[in-house]
Amino acid sequence: MNNYHRYKPLRNLLRQFNLQGSIEDLWFYYQAVDRRASNAKVWTGEAFTHLQEVVYKWEIAILAREIALNATPEGKNRLRPWPNMARVLNMLRQVSNAMAGADLTPDQAYNSLSPTGQLQFPWQRGRLFNSLMRYFKVFSAPDVEHFLVRATGVTTQEWFRFGFAAAGQLNTACSISADQDYRAIGIDLERSKSVFRKLSQSIEEFRDNVSAAAKYDETWMYTWNPLEGAPFVGLDPVRPGHLHCPIPYYVLQRVSQGLFYEIANAEGFTNPFGTSFQAYVGEVLSETFTSTAFTIYEEREYKVGRDRKDGVDWILADDHANLFIECKAKRMTVGAKSAVDPTIIGQQVDFLAKAVIQLYKNIADALAGRTHWPVNQRPIFPLVVTLEDWYLFGTSTDLLAKGVRTKMVEANLDLAWLETMPYTVASCEDFEDVSPTIAEVGILAFFDLKHSGDHHHWMVKPFANDQFKELYRRTVQRDLFSSEWSRILPEEALPANLKRIASP
Repeated sequence: MNNYHRYKPLRNLLRQFNLQGSIEDLWFYYQAVDRRASNAKVWTGEAFTHLQEVVYKWEIAILAREIALNATPEGKNRLRPWPNMARVLNMLRQVSNAMAGADLTPDQAYNSLSPTGQLQFPWQRGRLFNSLMRYFKVFSAPDVEHFLVRATGVTTQEWFRFGFAAAGQLNTACSISADQDYRAIGIDLERSKSVFRKLSQSIEEFRDNVSAAAKYDETWMYTWNPLEGAPFVGLDPVRPGHLHCPIPYYVLQRVSQGLFYEIANAEGFTNPFGTSFQAYVGEVLSETFTSTAFTIYEEREYKVGRDRKDGVDWILADDHANLFIECKAKRMTVGAKSAVDPTIIGQQVDFLAKAVIQLYKNIADALAGRTHWPVNQRPIFPLVVTLEDWYLFGTSTDLLAKGVRTKMVEANLDLAWLETMPYTVASCEDFEDVSPTIAEVGILAFFDLKHSGDHHHWMVKPFANDQFKELYRRTVQRDLFSSEWSRILPEEALPANLKRIASP
């Protein structure tokens, strides 16, 4: 259903605003909200209130999309002072509610939880340090970097150096020059210009991209923001190299996990990428489970008759239980992230259901003594670890459970395993955060509790924070592989440029 008429009041209001000035104002608001130590306050009509309590980062990102789409160079209004921003923000929320519809059925409201989580949860991630290192290690693996250099002419190290340097500059200003020279940190001028070209778009290109992706229905709030793909926008056609970036976070996202889009369509890319991610998970295991109480078994091929099998990616064992781990680098599509239609969500979640079934089949072979894992009678917990966070809850969780049961029957697997060997799906980031807790309490204590009562439907990170609060909060702040940051930036650049950017 096209509800463009419900969108028009916001469009008409934003046409009164100055394009460049309002983009710069949004940069100011984003900086104030993004920094935990920020003491910025605004008058709400009743009291001075911290800005972080009245506007959210995802709302600023959506406003950046809408301001760039609708504001004009001739506009007289700005988003500062706060009353102007509050007026626009209220209109944004009204349009979002109107698009959703006033008479939502319970099923429609439930289904909308999925795109809402996809929109909001990524902005609630507090620390970038481990995330940046994860993607650096995955993309800098030689067999993966080969594709990146072939496609872009730029190495993983150079992409990351560019991102850190640009994000550092954007901490103090909204604009940047495409002619910025980064040779001081080891990036050739032509290569940095090449990255700028890939990460920037003119205002006309931006508006074309918004129009191509726009949907004026209940998914309007969640649709693709072109700033994610190209965070820098040229607002002035007379000065195309003078770029603005209202959301600096998008720069770091684009030069890390966003490198996927540079090489995703390259022939032969999928297997090396998956192998690199699998190796990374193994490094996390080795870094975390250092006690002699744990044994780590890596994948080893075996044969069943004439059929060659790779086996489970990783097995973590202690004296009380076994954790069988399958690693998956596939990400949910942009369309599925914004969908409220269970059919569209289900098509993506089906991939995870297949991964769970694959894991159960590997466990069956292991229990039959066909692999190098020494068979024991201790409980087994299957775990699928995804490179990207799928934010499974609500509709997606229900569809996954249904899909797994259906495929278990089709594969003639014992449905009782869902009770005796209950599976878990977790993002790599969540697994990194909770694994120190698992290392201290043990596999059985963690996962047995995870699959008791209503906890079965919880994502592992909120579960750990709720059930092992003191231990989890004490161990979650670790910096993984911190000794390797010198591979990205010169040692002398770390304190000023990296730590400040990666840790808010």
